[in-house]
Amino acid sequence: MSRRWGIMGTGGIAAALTEAITAEGGTVVAVSSASADRAEAFAAEHGIARHYGRHHELTADADVEVVYVATTNERHHLDVRACIEAGLPVLAEKPFALDLPRTRELLELAREHGVFVMEAMWMKLQPGFLDLQRRIAAGEIGPPRLVQADFGIVATAETDRRWFSRELGGGALLDVGIYPLTFAIAILGAPTKIVAVGELAATGVDAQVAVAMQHDGGLSSWSCSFVADTGIEATVAGPAGSLRVRSELHHSPGISRRLRSDTLEHGEAVGHDLGYRWEVREVDRCLDEGLVESRIIPHAATIEVMEALDEIRRQVGVTYP
Repeated sequence: MSRRWGIMGTGGIAAALTEAITAEGGTVVAVSSASADRAEAFAAEHGIARHYGRHHELTADADVEVVYVATTNERHHLDVRACIEAGLPVLAEKPFALDLPRTRELLELAREHGVFVMEAMWMKLQPGFLDLQRRIAAGEIGPPRLVQADFGIVATAETDRRWFSRELGGGALLDVGIYPLTFAIAILGAPTKIVAVGELAATGVDAQVAVAMQHDGGLSSWSCSFVADTGIEATVAGPAGSLRVRSELHHSPGISRRLRSDTLEHGEAVGHDLGYRWEVREVDRCLDEGLVESRIIPHAATIEVMEALDEIRRQVGVTYP
């Protein structure tokens, strides 16, 4: 069933999701921004009927059936709360909130109101990631014992001011580190021990972080960076070999199976090119079934990741206003 969407935010990710919604047969009927001019320009560019200069005005639009929250990080909990209180299902861009207490509060509120809420962790819906999980379950490498992953890009304050802004919830962890962290937890379970080191930018947010984690199922090591260009790949290893999630790990084009240095198989992820459309499909499927949370991206997974993020930021010394 196609639906009528409202979009909070006018950045690049909002534009990408708008295109995905349209490709899946849905319609974006309204957009909001903190700037009336940006909202109007975004609406004109994407053929959206209505635009609002204040985000929460969108929740009163009777034509909106579901909302995608793509505002800056420090606003996520405010905008998700407004949607829940208006009874509107929400797809909320990651990070779901800035910390664990606000995350728990929102998810409890969603359950109380019976409103569907899902974090937009699109990686877990991608064909490559699902193929990885299938291969692990089939025993291709034996029990997974070690996860290694990296996600580093070179970001500049001139390119996107929010990346290094403490006031806007910036830092490498929340923007790119959340992917390898989510990846490690999805494969090995929640960490039982975390050791993190980081370098802070002049603004007080993390410029790059390296993390080692212990899980009941094994060990993981991963890094994220705004100052180093890494391969954005991941490897899951077990006693019978390894599975390499080829770049970029959060929407991988395929999985390579290896035994030591020999590549045994170079698989391709069919449907990789659909990108964010998998997210839209999952929201539609959940709403069609009357669910309040996704089985693939459940609330418990969002809480596990946020709990680890809080601990990592504590260790490297990042706080938000």
